[in-house]
Amino acid sequence: MPLLVYDTIVCFGDSLSQHGWDVSKNGWVAQLSQAYLRRLDVVNRGFSGYTSRWTLPLLPQVLPLSTAGSEQPRPRLLTILLGSNDAFLPDQQRHVPVAEFKENITRMVAMVTDPSSPNYSPETRLLLITPPALGAKLYDHHRASTYTVVYPVDRTPESVKACADAMREVAAEMSLPCVDLWAAVEEGAKEQGGEFEGYDAYSWDAVHLNKGGNDLLFGLVMKAIKTYYPELDPDVIPFVVPDHRERALMEEREKAQASQ
Repeated sequence: MPLLVYDTIVCFGDSLSQHGWDVSKNGWVAQLSQAYLRRLDVVNRGFSGYTSRWTLPLLPQVLPLSTAGSEQPRPRLLTILLGSNDAFLPDQQRHVPVAEFKENITRMVAMVTDPSSPNYSPETRLLLITPPALGAKLYDHHRASTYTVVYPVDRTPESVKACADAMREVAAEMSLPCVDLWAAVEEGAKEQGGEFEGYDAYSWDAVHLNKGGNDLLFGLVMKAIKTYYPELDPDVIPFVVPDHRERALMEEREKAQASQ
């Protein structure tokens, strides 16, 4: 009997993907899993605290080899969301220069798109996602209310923006769609206003997403899928195992044929 194989959507990145499973905050990865229930398996490969430098060697371990057999689930979509940790300032351990960040993302994309890559997968679609905009007042407030020691500033709105810009540049250079979460949060925050300049509508600490931020990202991801990869719209992907009503009809047809 053949294996019951579900192809996958792989959500790769840092804590913004890892925490995407958190249903208490309407995690965007959890919402994606619900949208593709019985159609595709959503695989969360987010690594909290990691940078593009640290995740680069992990991606080949996440993706199947191009020589894998048909019984191996194949990623139909790969999302890459990185940059918030790369944006640490140069005096911080996790700092990754913008040029290196851009090169790392380019190399990740090439793992899927380059025919010479062991992980080459022409059927896999890619979706790059920028890190969300960082609100300075909310970030300072979170750090002051969390830590008893006053630490120097470790990342800034400008350093995060530089990584978001680099992610967009890679997408443009490699003709890939990019979900601009940075711009969406920035624009939404301006409309919200308030004590923390509106960023608290999307994040609880200026870095990680709250319910509003997760709902925003999920909506942007689904819009991008339907726009750029309509064949991956969950409304057009059939169940791997037929719906129970269809299964009942199949049984009726089988009985009718057997009685002839």
